[in-house]
Amino acid sequence: MASASELSQTVIDRDSPLPLYFQLKDALLTLIEDGQFQEGDPIPTERELGERFQVSRITVRRAIAELSRNGYLTTQQGKGTFVTTPKIKRPMSQMKSFSSAIIDEGHLPGSRLISLRHERANAEIASSLNVDEEAWIWTVERVRLADDEPIGISSVYLNLPADMSLTPAELEQEVSLWSVLEKKGISLSKSEETIQSIAADEAQAELLQVNPGFPLLLVEGVVYTNQSIPVEYHRIFNRGDRYKYSIQVVRQST
Repeated sequence: MASASELSQTVIDRDSPLPLYFQLKDALLTLIEDGQFQEGDPIPTERELGERFQVSRITVRRAIAELSRNGYLTTQQGKGTFVTTPKIKRPMSQMKSFSSAIIDEGHLPGSRLISLRHERANAEIASSLNVDEEAWIWTVERVRLADDEPIGISSVYLNLPADMSLTPAELEQEVSLWSVLEKKGISLSKSEETIQSIAADEAQAELLQVNPGFPLLLVEGVVYTNQSIPVEYHRIFNRGDRYKYSIQVVRQST
């Protein structure tokens, strides 16, 4: 936990054009990201922060609210405000499997199989996979885990060769579906993704152990082979408090 001396080294600049709550939020965030506040640590009370930085409780509350909204803090009624689990970072410029991304963040990946079906494609899935409507596809639905904590629900629709199949045993033995496909000779090389915010319905909330209405990030995309053949269409519902996506943009000269 951050010591009094570490807090005392943090300065609020009253001549800065930045609002006081924003400066306080950044100061607390720096302590969290530097490891001075660890996961599960309580932060000082509103009164203590107000006295230390000579700001109003309204300023303190706004700073805490911003950090809570961004997933760094959580408030427990009657107990205080605590540092939450760090978010999993997913750079959109890199194509990684769920398992690889989770391992890179220092967590243990896992999956729980909900359903494996060989079924006919509806119009939306057929269009995404560039196959005829009613074509046979494989549907894989799983809960994705990080250190045994449910953090996402994955619905994957696969256009596989007619002589290729999937079994529950394969998916339970291998966390990465892409690794399963690679063992079958299918190599994936690029993807197209969209992300939007939605609210968890009752079924999703139960699987993710959150309340209905909890913020989720819906990631939809198509994954292609080296020959630009669409093999996978997916809809992934990730917990908004556990993920942070980043995008690198390069300005083009005019």
